[in-house]
Amino acid sequence: MNRAMKPLAYYAHSSMRQGNQIEVPIPYTIMGFDMPVFLSFEDIYEFINLQEISANCILVYMRYLEELCRINGQAEKFVFVSPSLISPVRTDTEDAGRRERADNLLSFLRDAPKERLYLVPHNRGRHWVLGVIDPWEDLVLYFDPLREKKRDDFTKLMNMALTDWKITIREGIRRRRDCKTKFSNRPCPLQEGSVECGYFILGENGLDM
Repeated sequence: MNRAMKPLAYYAHSSMRQGNQIEVPIPYTIMGFDMPVFLSFEDIYEFINLQEISANCILVYMRYLEELCRINGQAEKFVFVSPSLISPVRTDTEDAGRRERADNLLSFLRDAPKERLYLVPHNRGRHWVLGVIDPWEDLVLYFDPLREKKRDDFTKLMNMALTDWKITIREGIRRRRDCKTKFSNRPCPLQEGSVECGYFILGENGLDM
């Protein structure tokens, strides 16, 4: 076990085996409203043992990164968007609520200043990927630790939200609303197993800063 994980492992085993949970406040800047996230013993155990991790672990790490941005004076540069707002709830239908999810993303983009980046972890069905949106450049950077080219839902979601965003902003960009958003697959460490994608996405979230 990584040395940094040992205090967390000790706390989980000593204080959380009886159903206790850790409550972490998630601010409206990540969720669109204030809400708490509760980490269970199972969440902690999976995380410290490099097993498949939940969206709650992703959310808590994003909460940490956002606080770090404020401390470092970078709060205006990055926005972290909860994966629960944009990831499909079901994967057995083509649309899977894509219109609602695009509207969720659009609510974050509406007043986007130039040079602000939006980091959006996306779970396409038991696999984590990361998108980094630069709306004024009409560009989406895509990080996939499996390096697969399959990103149908993600691409359609981004195109839907960014097309609507381009329609709502000033005339100089409105003329470009029919142009296709540029997608760029970015170098990302290749995962060797089947469950560690979440850790790669945590790392990419941090590296983009």
